[in-house]
Amino acid sequence: MINSIGDISLFISFILAGFSLFVFTCSYINKSDILVDVGQRFLLSSFFSLTVSIVCLFILLIIKDYSNLYVVKNVSNDLSPLFSATSLWAGQAGSLLLWAWILSLYVLISVPKSLKKILPASKIAGGFVLVFFLYLISFVESPFETTSEQITNGRGLNPILQNIYMSIHPLSLYLGYISLTIPFSFGLGALISKDGSSDWIKLSKKWTYFSWTFLSIGLLLGSRWAYLELGWGGYWAWDPVENVALMPWLLLTAFLHSSYAQEEKNVLKRWNLLLIFLAFFLSIFGTFITRSGLISSVHSFAQSSIGDYFIIFIIFLLIFSLSFYFKNKNSFYSIAEIKTLSSKENFFVINNILFLVITITVLLGTVFPIISEFITGEKILVGPSFYNIVNFPNILLLLLLMSIAPFLPWRDGKIKPVVKYLSVPFAIAIIFAIIFYSFYKSYQLFLVNLLCLTVLLSLFKEFIKDLRLIKKNKNILALKYRRYCSFIVHLGIVLLIMGVSFSSYFEEKYDLTLANNQSKNIGTLNVKLLNTYKKETDSKFILGANVLIKDRNKEYKLNPEQNLYKYEGNREINKETEVSIHSTFFRDYYLILVDENVDGAFNFKIYINPLVSLLWIGSFISIIGGFLSIFRGRLTND
Repeated sequence: MINSIGDISLFISFILAGFSLFVFTCSYINKSDILVDVGQRFLLSSFFSLTVSIVCLFILLIIKDYSNLYVVKNVSNDLSPLFSATSLWAGQAGSLLLWAWILSLYVLISVPKSLKKILPASKIAGGFVLVFFLYLISFVESPFETTSEQITNGRGLNPILQNIYMSIHPLSLYLGYISLTIPFSFGLGALISKDGSSDWIKLSKKWTYFSWTFLSIGLLLGSRWAYLELGWGGYWAWDPVENVALMPWLLLTAFLHSSYAQEEKNVLKRWNLLLIFLAFFLSIFGTFITRSGLISSVHSFAQSSIGDYFIIFIIFLLIFSLSFYFKNKNSFYSIAEIKTLSSKENFFVINNILFLVITITVLLGTVFPIISEFITGEKILVGPSFYNIVNFPNILLLLLLMSIAPFLPWRDGKIKPVVKYLSVPFAIAIIFAIIFYSFYKSYQLFLVNLLCLTVLLSLFKEFIKDLRLIKKNKNILALKYRRYCSFIVHLGIVLLIMGVSFSSYFEEKYDLTLANNQSKNIGTLNVKLLNTYKKETDSKFILGANVLIKDRNKEYKLNPEQNLYKYEGNREINKETEVSIHSTFFRDYYLILVDENVDGAFNFKIYINPLVSLLWIGSFISIIGGFLSIFRGRLTND
């Protein structure tokens, strides 16, 4: 019964969304406000019908109704209520349904009636994307497919996904990905309507902040999950699915800078259109990569024909968007010019170029296995060293820009006063960087430390200066609100870069084999295997170890485990590593139980990750800055 209600509601939602798309198209052609209202009502009805559908699937998952194939594939009798609920977005059909539901809400509330000029065209753009996703889940990948077999237990959720971070991570990414549709629809609506003003930029502002923030949350939670669950010893492996989540974030970061320049000085109009289009298409491309099975990844869905539909959709929408761009681009000519090389807006241009170069690098590395297989018949994977080597100079240049650009004026900017202003922070930074270099002899760390410290000290100097002004005039805080939000984000990004640099450069890795009650010295550590144990539950066999690590005068007890999941019903045997981590501010002790030898000894991997805490702290601070930007009622320009 619930299956039928969900399936019918889904089909009705598709039909109503199709009607709304048709009506909005008619309203654009006939310039009719009445038809806009009619289209909005169809869209509202579609949203409510889709809500019924997603509620039905949620109920099926919670009650574990094994007449539904999606429930069979993603839920089992022993699965907790939390993970039964989050299974809604664990599988392909469920995640697409959630995607469509969120998108329908976004499209419904996105365009205020005050912007009559671009409203119908924007609704057409957003509605078309919505209809595409509704078509997929209605006719290609339905979450309400049933079975006549009597199934008493399901396959269950992949064990490595049974993690609190992974239960939130996909949802955060979806919120960020999907919200990109709205700035895209605004830009395309303005392009179709030949509205060369910056209204669409102003309207996109909070949506882009929202998208950037939730993509940041998704990337942070994904990194934390990989760090805790996969046993990589690290938080980022340049995995293809990691990469496709990163690329829209990079372009959104660029867009937030260049759109600010357009809003303030009426420049970069055409560029901002192309940038937001590219960010949106990369989000759809990422969805295609994740769901097509073309590139293997621990994060991706199983191979499916659904990827073919995404390719057709991307090609069609790309042709449609570019045709209107070349047809109406003259309406977006920037009358204002960038007068000097040392102006803030020119530095924003350089900022955008660097982010674009990084994005292209990541994109090429991600698709290279596909290209190599097409040419040679063999998939050649691109390793982390490629990304690290190529992007290192770009990161340094971005840090340099970060230290200078915030203090430059618009238009006729002169760099000499800024250099003078930064002379003290730079002098202090270079002293500390030289001292650090004298110990570790790494020019890479020298440059990273120099630029990161310069940014941090310049932000601190600016904070002290503005604090005095705020005491005299409370309105300064409101007037410079956006500026302070950007400073918070910059602070977080700098700390993140420092955390990545230190943890990567000073990482220590050890392999060792221990018998019960045996100890060994490695580096500064003494590692002792106190005991091991074996347990059995209804769903898995557990092999665990209690290990004592002594580092100088401190002792830490760690408890790594190996889980071997049983074969039950439709569930596959799955081996999972439960790493054990003791975290301090200065270093993480990261222990993996690899396996047991035939002689009764046990193999371990130990990682010492210094200052990885800066990565988590920095990410959290930058996300705070993003939220502050979202929830400000009205951002007042400096």
